[in-house]
Amino acid sequence: MRHRTAWSLLFAAALAVIAGCEATEKADSKPTSRSRVHYLEIVCRDVSAQCTALERIYGLSFGPPVADLGQARVAEAADGTLIGVRAPMAEHEQPVQRTYVEVADIERAIKDAEAAGCEVAYPPTRQGDTGTWAIYFLGEVQFGLWQR
Repeated sequence: MRHRTAWSLLFAAALAVIAGCEATEKADSKPTSRSRVHYLEIVCRDVSAQCTALERIYGLSFGPPVADLGQARVAEAADGTLIGVRAPMAEHEQPVQRTYVEVADIERAIKDAEAAGCEVAYPPTRQGDTGTWAIYFLGEVQFGLWQR
């Protein structure tokens, strides 16, 4: 039960981010920008069970696996945010919920992340027709960037 509550809290937090995410102005006086969650990725061992639960709880509708997204089954939220559920792609990959925030310039965003002390796990990578993505870690937390 505790495990289920923790996952529920994590998912609720991610949905709150999806509802509206606004970046704050940085000290170097970059202009304030509006950000939005482009993709919420859920990596789990039982894709079917997760999709069924998300469909029942949130009214989502998941399609068939998408090769360009690691065979993730994808649903689109009312605001256009994509939610993908996929199995781990390697034995060492652990279940995770990773939020990808849309950026206008992914190369600059990843350099800013490095300058802020983040570790780049995957550099900007073109993924078929879906766009370019990158992943960075800050401590044990993973974040994604996405450029259309």
